[in-house]
Amino acid sequence: MSNEIIQRLASLSQKNRKKRRVLFFGREEFSDNTKYLFLHALAQEKDFEVIWCSTQPELINKLRQHDLPCHLINNETSLECINLFLSAAVAVFSVNPSQSLNGDEALFASLQGARHIQLWHGVSVKHLLLKLMPHMDVLSYDFRRPLDFASRADCVLSTSSKLDDFFNESFAARRIIRAGYPRNEVLVREPNKHEMIGSELPEALLQALKNKRRKKILFAPTWQRGHSDLITSSPDFLMKLIQAGDRLNADIFIKSHPIYVEAGATRALSRQAFYINPCTDLYPWMSHFDLLVTDYSSIMFDFLLTGNPVMKLKIELNDHRSFEPDYSLIPSLDFAYDFTEETFASAMRQALLNDTMRPERQAMCDELFETDADKACASLFNLLSHEVDACVAGGQRFTVEQY
Repeated sequence: MSNEIIQRLASLSQKNRKKRRVLFFGREEFSDNTKYLFLHALAQEKDFEVIWCSTQPELINKLRQHDLPCHLINNETSLECINLFLSAAVAVFSVNPSQSLNGDEALFASLQGARHIQLWHGVSVKHLLLKLMPHMDVLSYDFRRPLDFASRADCVLSTSSKLDDFFNESFAARRIIRAGYPRNEVLVREPNKHEMIGSELPEALLQALKNKRRKKILFAPTWQRGHSDLITSSPDFLMKLIQAGDRLNADIFIKSHPIYVEAGATRALSRQAFYINPCTDLYPWMSHFDLLVTDYSSIMFDFLLTGNPVMKLKIELNDHRSFEPDYSLIPSLDFAYDFTEETFASAMRQALLNDTMRPERQAMCDELFETDADKACASLFNLLSHEVDACVAGGQRFTVEQY
């Protein structure tokens, strides 16, 4: 891709008058914060258009089957995509735009005149984006491109005043938007029909989730940048987890990070263990789990909204990576049962059978989520309306001079 095309498209996008149009981008499947805000916006009376954009043909076909407005991004539709992007007033992301656009520089350039809203995907104990520069190779295109794409955001969502500085430093966004995560709404209310798209599970897993005679444990390790020696990355740990769960009359549900898109189909591994494809949106099912076990996935903070216990791997800073996990990024409160390889079984027994940390979890939840979880989409819909109005009006503003 020539620099001339990229520069020209960016310039044209910044000059082109915008239509009242909001484009939503997400992961490879229909999930995460943009999914829930997109569906909420569709259901409202509004004076702007909303469209889901994806590089995944299977996802676009699924959305079309449900009569949801969407647009496929591929080589055959490149001119159509560029024209669509040039006309958009607002672009909404919940992951790095580089991921949503497959790193396409021309497509990203075509969005330069739009307002970029970054919802991101969770409270983090990982250093992100600009905060990673001291630890990574900024001369590497594969690092530099997504870094630049994501730090273009005009505004970034932060769920708490305790996190504002982190998101400002990570994204260089001068505007911080206070609201909850849209995906967390289904942790505190029943999902609607369209919110179950992308959350489909086989019948065997549904029956296990609804079985009130057994406890349900979700094991959700985070994405690792390169090789990991953590015990949670070991097959032996999975076997110990399954065995410990069975002794406590609990089924184990294993779900890796969504970035592992080729990790296999959802299926039963045994009578008491189930594997969930990483791309499955598990949020509508999250409140069914009695316990979350993780290394340091951001899911553990959202899971606090269920009121149920969390177990996290005990890791000191620099024992694993020089930049993660870094618990100084969040309020200094105990909220989870820390475990090591030696204390894992006893920690699980206490969390399931003798949980004493509910007040601590609620205290951390209050610190991290300062707004009502069930009002996230309504609040952000108001932001969309404001940004559409501002972007469209800005493109129509001019002066007339006579000499």
